[in-house]
Amino acid sequence: MSARNPLNAPISRRAMLAGSTVAAAAALAGCKKSDADGTAASTGGSSDAVLTYHIENPTGIEPYTLEDENAVAVAFNLFDALTYYDYKTGELTDLVAESHTHSDDDTVWTFKIRKGTKFHDGSEVTAKSFAYAWRRLCNPSTGEQPSNVSYHLAMVKGYEDVTAGSATELSGVACPDDYTLQVELSQPYADFDYVCAAPVLSPVPEGAGAGDDYTAFAHSPIGNGPFKMKGEWEDGQYVEAEAFADYANGEAPKVAGVRFNIYKDSNTAYKELDAGSLDCSLVPITATKQAKDSYGESEDGYTATPDHQFLGGAMLYTQFLAFNVNDPVMSDVRVRQALSLAINRQAICDAIYEGSAQPADDILPSSMEGYREGAWAYAAYDPDKAAQLLDEAGYAADANGKRNLSFKFMTNAANTQDEYQSMQADWQKLGIDVEIDKVEYAAMYQSYLDGTYSVGARAWYADYPIADNYLYPLFHTGNGDNVSHFADDKFEQLIDAARATADHDERVKAMQAANDYVSELVPYAPLNYRALARCTDRRVSSLTVTPQILPLLSEASISE
Repeated sequence: MSARNPLNAPISRRAMLAGSTVAAAAALAGCKKSDADGTAASTGGSSDAVLTYHIENPTGIEPYTLEDENAVAVAFNLFDALTYYDYKTGELTDLVAESHTHSDDDTVWTFKIRKGTKFHDGSEVTAKSFAYAWRRLCNPSTGEQPSNVSYHLAMVKGYEDVTAGSATELSGVACPDDYTLQVELSQPYADFDYVCAAPVLSPVPEGAGAGDDYTAFAHSPIGNGPFKMKGEWEDGQYVEAEAFADYANGEAPKVAGVRFNIYKDSNTAYKELDAGSLDCSLVPITATKQAKDSYGESEDGYTATPDHQFLGGAMLYTQFLAFNVNDPVMSDVRVRQALSLAINRQAICDAIYEGSAQPADDILPSSMEGYREGAWAYAAYDPDKAAQLLDEAGYAADANGKRNLSFKFMTNAANTQDEYQSMQADWQKLGIDVEIDKVEYAAMYQSYLDGTYSVGARAWYADYPIADNYLYPLFHTGNGDNVSHFADDKFEQLIDAARATADHDERVKAMQAANDYVSELVPYAPLNYRALARCTDRRVSSLTVTPQILPLLSEASISE
């Protein structure tokens, strides 16, 4: 998921840090699905308290419009998907699905739907609820076009026909009975059950959120999660939800409700937290040290407990530079390698991020399975080697140290520029002329798609906690998020083979092999990994936010 504002603002989806992967994930204290048989029933919140949680204005709050982390944070608590990645155990579990199986070649997936689970309007969740929801995402008649997040279903047979408007049904989706969902893929994909954990693929009541009902549903969606809407989403102000009394996919929420308070910036929200009028806020970079000192750091980085309220755990997030490989200058791999080696990532993290970021040495986040320290050799700091590569590429320095090499560095105009200026200074030390080109995000994104840029600031965070969710969308041809316009037959053979590898451990190794190959070609330059940087009020006795920035609000508790 692409990130609109990689410096100090909400991470944004398509047009969406230190610590070990397993140990950090295993330390998490919250889990959305509780009992293995899923029979626990809710009677509403066990407390009269309402938890207030900071978000910025979301792109939407229902599956069709989940294009940023704020939208996903809300929808994750209003909707339940087929599966759920449990960060406590590091394992994928069934949620609305009672069980699931797949064919030997990983092209046909069968999900058995849990009986007796309900939508917030009292209607039953069935296999047809998922078939309808997925068709709704892809159908251009739902809105003015297919949902921007319908790409999650791109591997399902019939996807291209429905998104093109030439069919109304996904030919690969069938419901043999009310509680069986069968999905046929256009190619083998062994991680499809991870994709099915994404909130965007949650069920929707048949007929809802289409035609004349589209706007009403968008502002007050009918979900199946632990919280249900209380009134309508007040755009720019708040989203309020209350515990769902008939919730059957896990334990009852421990609070009576949650109010997502919408702020334009984290500085304002954090002041509200300090004043005692907000329960959880994003912490501005400049307030990181103060928050740690005043509220105490979470023991595992993800769960706030009394006197340990600051969450600094690693996110599934990587900030990077994008190189347009079709640009006359950036088409030379030696130039790309040199520009990456010239950046002093540690100095930037120390001076600008104040401990809330760590230098990136892999395109994969440090908190993701498959990450290896130093996997991307050209993400190291080595200005001498950078100079040598530039010499070899034909950009030798003259008597004044200039190399007759210049380019524009495209950045988001909404961001502060300190980090970009630091990179500019690093490149200038090598004799390169660099102009920072501040562009509004919409124009910036269009330049990425059109390939009319040289170098740009970019970031990505995971839709699902697997390496494929980085390697395939960022590097495979035909993906809109491959903004480097990188195309390489060998890489595509490696990644396609990895996706079709049935054994989990072998699949991770195959993904690493594909990652190793592309790391030498440097279509991107990893920059840093970011921490959650959230803090809770002292009245919050427990609140977990996962590495995917998903708040487990049904597990949250407040001291009365």
